[in-house]
Amino acid sequence: MEATITNTAVITANVVTPITVRETINAEEQSLLTITKSVSPVPVTENGTLTYTFVIQNLGNTAATEETGVVITDTFNPVLKSLTATFNGTAWTEGADYTYDEITGMLASVAGKITVPAATYTQDTTTGAWGINPGVSTLVISGTV
Repeated sequence: MEATITNTAVITANVVTPITVRETINAEEQSLLTITKSVSPVPVTENGTLTYTFVIQNLGNTAATEETGVVITDTFNPVLKSLTATFNGTAWTEGADYTYDEITGMLASVAGKITVPAATYTQDTTTGAWGINPGVSTLVISGTV
């Protein structure tokens, strides 16, 4: 069910009769995801541990749920061995939560395992300006180089 947003403006300066204008639009209900990937440490040493961190943000007004079916794929270069994965601090299991090919370095999350809460919105009571606080989830992958 879509909500509506109505914007009304009243012009009162230097006019005989105030002028009122109004526009109503439908507000779409959807997730709006962005992703940032970082790596540490830099530089990595041979036989050292390398960690990739994926921060997924949702700027939309609807959560990305299991039904949304979000999938993250990435090919690690260098290829990692002895992989560990956590999503929002909870350990993931290969096969149930993600797949990984130690020959190609290709990782893919299982559809529906990535969930991200909806953003929240706040309005400044003084200025009327709106602010957005994105929903955030984090996937951390570590392995030996």
